[in-house]
Amino acid sequence: MTTEWRLILEQLQLEKVIADFSKSIELNPDESSTYVKRGVAYLSKGEYEKAVAGFSRAIELGDDSAYLDRGSAYGQKGEYARAIADLTKVIETNPNSVGAYWERGQVYINKGEYAKAVTDYTKPIEMDPNNDLAYRHRGVAYVDMGENDKAVADLNKAISLRPDYQNIYERGWLYECIDKHDKAIADFTKLTRMNPEAPDGYYSRGWAYAEKGNYDMAIADFTKLIKLNPDPLDGYYCRGDAYLTLEKYDKAIADFTKAIDLGDIYCHFSRGLAYAKLGKNPEAIADFDVIIRLSEDPELIPKAKKEINKLGK
Repeated sequence: MTTEWRLILEQLQLEKVIADFSKSIELNPDESSTYVKRGVAYLSKGEYEKAVAGFSRAIELGDDSAYLDRGSAYGQKGEYARAIADLTKVIETNPNSVGAYWERGQVYINKGEYAKAVTDYTKPIEMDPNNDLAYRHRGVAYVDMGENDKAVADLNKAISLRPDYQNIYERGWLYECIDKHDKAIADFTKLTRMNPEAPDGYYSRGWAYAEKGNYDMAIADFTKLIKLNPDPLDGYYCRGDAYLTLEKYDKAIADFTKAIDLGDIYCHFSRGLAYAKLGKNPEAIADFDVIIRLSEDPELIPKAKKEINKLGK
């Protein structure tokens, strides 16, 4: 079953669940828990206004537990002040609410208030020193603060508590972000062994190999990614970029063309560079023109114009 069909089935199941809860509400409009359950279903669909309305109705009916759900919905909706107000209310009522600290910490991350996020993620650790998820979340917050040593320490702790896929994945990307490519590659290699059919490990390791300058190994990983991934756009773009760096322009053009066919208009720029290297100026200019006409990246448009000027148009 393709990812697209899975998503369709999930949406159909959510529609059925929502319809069932709506029927229950018609029969018993004063049952607050049903509004909460339907709100969670709406939240899963990304229908935030309807989710908030349901949680608000539950609160009106006296269900204070719905503040946590409404705070989460506000956070996902981007209404951070309201999210923090609801989640803070939960914490004031129940200082041991791990969920409220999680949610508020994520809101602070989204707001760029990383120190406050670290404080919130520290609370679950104080309540349960063996909570690997808390260390992982706090480690990611430290990354955003630029506190890389503390981030590594937290992710090491998370892995020591639970050496699972996600914890290793996060540490691998931390190592990659701080240019410790060999350590990143070691972590991503663990991922490919833990789940050889998952594309994440190959994409991540391929990226790390490319950043290290080992383009042949990067190409091997991106090729594997293309075979495994039902939506291989990233694989074609990344492999094409590696081919471009290795001056294998025909192969780069083939991969960028695949990426363009899959909907990535920005690959017109990279393909234009490859065409220009082969002396195919009309094709290069046509690609750069697409960027100028259709790109929403304000930094890429002047680059495309500059490339056209180089070609003498």
